[in-house]
Amino acid sequence: MSTKNSIEVNLPGQAAAVPQPPMLPGVPFNNPEEIGAELDLTRSYADMMPYFEFCLTQSMKTRDAMNCIEDIRVGAREEERIDVFPNPNPKAPILIFVHGGWWLKTTRKHWSYTAYGFVQHGYTVIVSDYTLCPKGRIPDITQANRAAVAWAYEHADEINGDRDRIYLAGHSAGGQQAGMMAVTDWVQHGLPADVLKAVVPLSGIFDMRVIQHSYLNGFVQLNGESVQTQSAILHIPDSAPPIQLMVAEEESTEFHRQAEEFLEAWKAKKLDGSLVIIPDEDHSTYIFEMGHPDSPTCNAVVDFFKKH
Repeated sequence: MSTKNSIEVNLPGQAAAVPQPPMLPGVPFNNPEEIGAELDLTRSYADMMPYFEFCLTQSMKTRDAMNCIEDIRVGAREEERIDVFPNPNPKAPILIFVHGGWWLKTTRKHWSYTAYGFVQHGYTVIVSDYTLCPKGRIPDITQANRAAVAWAYEHADEINGDRDRIYLAGHSAGGQQAGMMAVTDWVQHGLPADVLKAVVPLSGIFDMRVIQHSYLNGFVQLNGESVQTQSAILHIPDSAPPIQLMVAEEESTEFHRQAEEFLEAWKAKKLDGSLVIIPDEDHSTYIFEMGHPDSPTCNAVVDFFKKH
């Protein structure tokens, strides 16, 4: 059922009817349909099932083949857990990976395969998880990933990790979260200001107004306050870890715009930032390659982390 000035979302689960705010200056769209087309939100859940099945199958194989410590609770909510893939060598750098799925689809169990390539490159890998929307909200997801960072720092020795070399990467919704982790004031959370040595947001959304104006907001339910607090571009500090933004060449112009404008704002603060475009790939295909140690995606992340 729809009501005047409301948005409905054709995605799994039950969406709420959320009042649609007027388009704001700086949001380069005329209506929610345009945003949906740019962000591929019009793709049905059924169309995505083969991708999710691929991720699950590869991830089960990865957990079976590798040392994996599963289901460690790190946050207040039941879903706030991590799976850890310890490197066989002690004092390995730690990579925390934050999965995507538009904040409402997939769990860490779909994304175990991303650990394989990085363990081969010498990392201990943590795949984080969070309460999906609409049960949770995006601020809850941000807090869950901050809890994962805190856990990694406090328990590094137990997972053959080096607490002084913690890195973070995230894709899509996880890319938005990577942006939020990069702008977090970690001292306020009882951690060193430089607890994260470098961050890689892949295909992230950093100005969340586009999500608030999309059909997706019927699930994630951003409001005037949360759209501000969860837009990393509005919270760039004077001191932050180096970032490497990544986008696939064949992604929509909106993903490129988000990365370019975030990088421009980042550099305006005299912070260390760069942008890498992976050729001949799209939003999904280049993250599928992340688990291969010799793939362009994996190597671009590793090469950046090695510099920091």
